Amino acid sequence: MTIAELYNHLANNDFKDHETGNLFFPAYMYMYEAEKEYEINAEILNIKNRLHRPTNYLDVMVLDIYEEFILYLKQEKFGKSKKFDFYTLHEKEKPEIVNKSLFKDAYDARFLKFLNEKIQAHLKIEDSFLRSYVFIKGFGNAFPYLRASRFFNNFEKYVKGYKLIMFYPGEAKEYYSLFGLLKDENLYRAIKLINE
Repeated sequence: MTIAELYNHLANNDFKDHETGNLFFPAYMYMYEAEKEYEINAEILNIKNRLHRPTNYLDVMVLDIYEEFILYLKQEKFGKSKKFDFYTLHEKEKPEIVNKSLFKDAYDARFLKFLNEKIQAHLKIEDSFLRSYVFIKGFGNAFPYLRASRFFNNFEKYVKGYKLIMFYPGEAKEYYSLFGLLKDENLYRAIKLINE
């Protein structure tokens, strides 16, 4: 599916309805070649802006999972400091402990709740725009702490009232292959891939 076809798919009146499509888990993936990362990031904003126009009246939320994880760590307390500051201070002298903590934080219920609250606040804005989609990107930067399959598996219970569209720099084999090079994790069975 080209980026132009993706836009047409998202602009389709039937697909805009969050109660159509993959009802078991309304999450979709758009996979692309890793070397197109800069181009795709520009296209994501282009699609968001085009969907916002009066022909569609859609207000799409775009989240960068890597940036959101950093924001979460910067506001999450750890003793008298914030986790981000604590990890930055100790990452050179205690890399294994910091690494282990980051893996734990990436799937902590508090981080998932942090993301969900941000999405829910966006969905509750009262104006004339529909809020059918949340775009999520940044898994390349967040690797290896945040992995697509595990994230979806843990976040599934929160996805209600919208469709989650994940942009993934890689390909699907019998597993997700980040950048087409790294074995990420096994495919999560509820994800519909939107690359044809």
